[in-house]
Amino acid sequence: MSAHRIDRRRFLSTAICSAVAAPHLLRAAGESIGQNRPLLEPVHDLIICPWSARHPRHDHQLILPLDDQRLLFVWCEYYAVGDNPVAEIGQVGVGDELPCQISRMISTDNGRTWGDRQVLQANDWEHNVKHPNLVRLSDTEILFSYVGWDSDEQRNVYLRRSLDNGRTWGQQIQVSEPGWYCNNADRAIRLSTGRVLLPAHGPYDERYIGGSPYRGGNLHSFIFYSDDGFRTWKRSSDSITAPGRGCHEPTIIERKDGRLFSLLRNSNGRQYISISEDGGDHWTKPVPSVLPSPESPAIMKRIPSTGDLLVIWNNVASSENKPRRPLTAAISRDEGETWINFRDIDNRTDHDAAYPSVSFIGDEAFVTYYSRSDSWKRDTEITLRIYPIERFYG
Repeated sequence: MSAHRIDRRRFLSTAICSAVAAPHLLRAAGESIGQNRPLLEPVHDLIICPWSARHPRHDHQLILPLDDQRLLFVWCEYYAVGDNPVAEIGQVGVGDELPCQISRMISTDNGRTWGDRQVLQANDWEHNVKHPNLVRLSDTEILFSYVGWDSDEQRNVYLRRSLDNGRTWGQQIQVSEPGWYCNNADRAIRLSTGRVLLPAHGPYDERYIGGSPYRGGNLHSFIFYSDDGFRTWKRSSDSITAPGRGCHEPTIIERKDGRLFSLLRNSNGRQYISISEDGGDHWTKPVPSVLPSPESPAIMKRIPSTGDLLVIWNNVASSENKPRRPLTAAISRDEGETWINFRDIDNRTDHDAAYPSVSFIGDEAFVTYYSRSDSWKRDTEITLRIYPIERFYG
C-alpha cells in the first residue's frame, strides 16, 4: 500500500438541515461564499493525491468500478522534469501545458485505501496527455479516451479499448480531425439506446470546431457520438456557444423522456442549459440556468437508487474563473427544472475546490475534486469524500 496517502479528519458540521430552496432563493444563495448552507459530513475523507515535489499538480479524475471487489481511480498526474524539482509547495506554478500523464490506482476495500500508482497512459506528446474518460460497454469491454497535446495547433482526442476489463488496452486511434480540442474527465456517457457520447469543445473557425488554435475566445461545445462502441463515430451537427468566451466543458444527462440535458461552463456568471431531442446530434441555443457560477464546470449525474439528479458546482456568481468556492451539491426531482437540498462539499474561504467528479457505488457517492490554497499558484491536490447517498437529502 502506498505510503503517500494522507487520511484527513477535519471538524465538519453535523447540522444537516433539509431546507428546500426555490430558484429565486438559489440566486440569493450564490451571493455569499459558504454562508447559511450546511457542510455535508463525509463518512470518509482522504487527500488521495497529495502534493509532492515530483508531482506538484493533480486533477481531472474519475472512479470506475471494475467488479464487486475493485475500484479503479484514474487521474491526471503532472510531473517534474529533471533531477532537481522545486521542493516547496506553491512555488512550481504548474501550467496547463506542462508535462502530465494519466495514472491509476486500485482500491479493494470500497475506496478506503488505495494501492500504489501506475501509469495508465504515458505522455507521448510534446506537452502532455490529460482528460481521461472511461465508458463501460459490457462486463469486459471498456472505452478509454484522452487528449494528447503537441502544440498550439495540435491538441487531439484519442481512444483505446480494453476487452478484458481494463487489464490490457488495445491500439490507440485518433477520434478528432487534426486540430485543437479538449474534453473533460468523467463526462462521457452511454445512453439507454446504447449510443456513447463524448462531449468536447474547441475554438470555431470557418472550417470546423477545433480547426484552429485556441486564442482566448469563441469556444463551441459539441459531441462525438457512436452507436457501435466507437468503432465508427460522428460529430454532432450543431454546436453550442454563448457570448463571451463561448460554452465549454459540458456535462450531460439523459432525461427520463429520452431528451438530453446539458449544463455548460461560460463567462456569464451562470451555468448555461442546452437540450437535445435527437440523442445529441442537434442542440438548442443555450440559455442561463438558475445556477450561479464562475467560469468553471459542473458535474451532473443521475442517482441510480432514487432516479433524481445530482449536480455539484461552484455556487457563486462571477464572470471570471474565480473564486472557485464553495463547491456545492444540489438535488433535482424534476429532471433539472428546479434544484433543492443545497449542501456544501467544501466551503473553505482560503481554498479553491473545483472540477468535481462523482460515482455512485452501492448506497454511497464518491465525490472527488481538486483543491488548492489561495497562497499556491497552480499546484493542486485531489480530495476524495465519500457520502451515504441519503445524506444529500438531509
